[in-house]
Amino acid sequence: MNALDAIVIALALAALISIVLTSLRAGISPMPSSRKAQKAIISAIPPNTHGLIIDLGSGWGNVAFSLARSFPQATIRGVELSLIPWAVSRIGAALWGPSNLDIERGNFQEIPLEGAEVVVCYLYPGAMTSLKTKFEEELKPDTLIISNTFGIAGWEPEEVITLNDIHQTPIYRYRVPAK
Repeated sequence: MNALDAIVIALALAALISIVLTSLRAGISPMPSSRKAQKAIISAIPPNTHGLIIDLGSGWGNVAFSLARSFPQATIRGVELSLIPWAVSRIGAALWGPSNLDIERGNFQEIPLEGAEVVVCYLYPGAMTSLKTKFEEELKPDTLIISNTFGIAGWEPEEVITLNDIHQTPIYRYRVPAK
């Protein structure tokens, strides 16, 4: 093994350890949405959307990039906690991303949601439970929320798109209820 091989292996291990540690801390690993899910998420958003769209837990950025290309008149903000997926998507956005895309590193529980026209997420049941209160407190009534796979307990979705895939994956479309 030469020095370059050792460096590549060390970097790969460091990246893997970073992802595992962040996954343990956050309770979920960064999991990309399928192409079918991406298309369903985009189809669930009105085509005239022009405000702020926030992708909570944007991971490797595949949904955020698709949103930015599909809604060029909107501002897309991806938020990711895990260092490696954030860095990959941030570099991709800097090199190839549309100008309406921003990827920020942070805990989605701590970033403000005020002003969002749409919130997109592919999280896990515990996160969806804790976000329910945040949505109710920070988002205006009627704000659109699109969730891949996991619903918001106690809320009635206005639509559920069931994907034609092996898991019959649900894509939930919600509106923040009036206060």
